[in-house]
Amino acid sequence: MKIYTPKDFPLPFETAVTIGSFDGIHLGHKNLFRETFALSKELGVTPLLVSFDPHPRTVLFPEANFKLLTTFEEKLDLFFRLNIENIAIIPFSVSVAQLTPDLFVEEYLVDNFKAKGIVIGFNFRFGRKREGDPEFLKRLGERFGFVVKMVNPVTVDHTTVSSTLIRQTIEKGDIEKTNLFLGHRYFLIGKVIKGQGIGKKLGFPTANIEIPKNKLLPPSGVYAVWVYYQNQRFKGAMNIGFKPTFEQKELSVEVHLLGFNQELYGKQLKVEFVKKIRPERKFGSIEELKTQISKDCELIETILND
Repeated sequence: MKIYTPKDFPLPFETAVTIGSFDGIHLGHKNLFRETFALSKELGVTPLLVSFDPHPRTVLFPEANFKLLTTFEEKLDLFFRLNIENIAIIPFSVSVAQLTPDLFVEEYLVDNFKAKGIVIGFNFRFGRKREGDPEFLKRLGERFGFVVKMVNPVTVDHTTVSSTLIRQTIEKGDIEKTNLFLGHRYFLIGKVIKGQGIGKKLGFPTANIEIPKNKLLPPSGVYAVWVYYQNQRFKGAMNIGFKPTFEQKELSVEVHLLGFNQELYGKQLKVEFVKKIRPERKFGSIEELKTQISKDCELIETILND
């Protein structure tokens, strides 16, 4: 996988391009990638995926506290798994946002990326104040010599898949529907940090994971997860919340790896969500909590064995 940044522009080859933020990289995005690859073969050029970093909303509306489905690191992980070979990153800024649609196309798609084909979604908008639309892009294609292919939306159960829809299912804790719309399991990548050691005292040691503040997390509760560490996969019980039994004030994200007892401080873990098994609640005693955790682990074992 080759990642191109402004120091590499203009690229030394002609391309078929798809462009977007691709937050979540869901079924609709994956369809765009497939169509871009097909168009590149048809035109005899290199397929190129163009994305922005940071996400445009975080630049244009910093006060909105916008949460990402995929951090930049997670996005690259998915691109690699999808065998995307060529990626160009446009550093997003207010000045980029102020480019008129025709200037954006000329500067980036024509001059920098030498686009001979552009694949877009049905709701594609671009340029200053999102003034550019598919029809305008087609007219620019006639002027600059590239073809435009518009791809229909992907629907699941008569519902159009979108990042907004997926964000809503995550916020509800509906992990199974989230994963259906994504076409892969929702996941996070983070470094293990020092915790309070409560899990270890209870007999269920946990890895506390440091999560970027702008990462969208499911609601507080216990989740069945797969945990990836050093190219190995482990069953896991993840707790997101405030540990009400211990009256903790800060949100913690921690995972207990079933049948695993190695030191993980400072290590990086990838955690894939499979199912929410219960909300977080306060227990009357430590023994009651330990009994429940034991039941949680048994249930998670069953879920992940299916």
